[in-house]
Amino acid sequence: MFTIRKLILKEWLTFFLGAVFILAMVLSLGHILTGLLKATNELRSILLDLALEMPSFLIKIFPVSCLVASLFSINKLKSRNELTAIFASGFSRRQFVLCVGIIGAMIGLILFLINGYLVPYTKHQQSLLSDSHPRIANKAKTSTVSINALKSGKIWFKGQDYFFSYSSFDGVTNTIYDLNLYFYDRNFKLAEQVSAGTAKFVEGKTWQLEKGVHVTNLENKTFPAPSFFHDKKFDLNETVSDFKKINADISTLNIWRLYDYILVLRTNGINDSEYYVTFLDKFSSGFTCLVLAILASVALFNPNRRNSSFGMNIAFVLTFTFLYWFIYSYFMTLGQTSKIPAIAATFGVPSVFVLYLAGYFIYHRKLR
Repeated sequence: MFTIRKLILKEWLTFFLGAVFILAMVLSLGHILTGLLKATNELRSILLDLALEMPSFLIKIFPVSCLVASLFSINKLKSRNELTAIFASGFSRRQFVLCVGIIGAMIGLILFLINGYLVPYTKHQQSLLSDSHPRIANKAKTSTVSINALKSGKIWFKGQDYFFSYSSFDGVTNTIYDLNLYFYDRNFKLAEQVSAGTAKFVEGKTWQLEKGVHVTNLENKTFPAPSFFHDKKFDLNETVSDFKKINADISTLNIWRLYDYILVLRTNGINDSEYYVTFLDKFSSGFTCLVLAILASVALFNPNRRNSSFGMNIAFVLTFTFLYWFIYSYFMTLGQTSKIPAIAATFGVPSVFVLYLAGYFIYHRKLR
């Protein structure tokens, strides 16, 4: 039995690695061509960006490669009459599916780690590369984002003459929640502080602060002078686009820091669909690897090599790959825009496959 499992895993991994390589080359070629069409890009920067983008490519590549590995490994065993011999030796279909399921689950776990930790890290590196590149960075921009303080539920960054912290920003209503401004003088001493529950964008660089306090005279030895207000107009150096850019940097958080930020959004009553879909996708992508690895095992019920066709398998894989990538992207967009629940956006498609497999196996009753 060990020899049979070794044979199955060897064939499966061979086709899996081959599929990963081919699909990675296809996506890489498209990325390079897109970069070359931009006159401002250099080949060195394109290749560096490609290396940082590769973990994000694997999120789409791994699930399809699991399907390819199962489909073509079974097809190869059929073509050499080895599948019939395997079942004749007493190795059941249940054991075969379990073997494929274990390796699919391991690939899914690897993808979970890539999606949960490596992808945020590479996105952070891309952000640093973008800020440091002379042709990309905005030299007039003086703010430096720092979201390492999310354990305290705050996003911090340094402005031109102040430090700024807030809990969240709603890009739909252009509202900042739970903000604090810390102004310093020429000697870098804290001079004044402005705190407000919310700040709504008005126009230009003007914001409407509500339910807050403005404390001055902090740099002197005398008592500070607090001034409470219900609403107050205030000018910031940052615009709405700057805060949306900071929101985009949330993608650099690893899976658990991202969840902490989602909890902050929920506390402030802000729609968290965009980030919750991203959070759940880190789990569903790994689960999809397992499901698609088992999905191709339905071919086990036709072990005769006359029932297999290499050309039809190729056509099926190509069709399925493009449909999968399209549906995956479409459902993610629907979930992030709150048009469908986040659970449906991330686990809807693999759940359909699970129901199909359950019905198929129960109907044949040959896994027992």
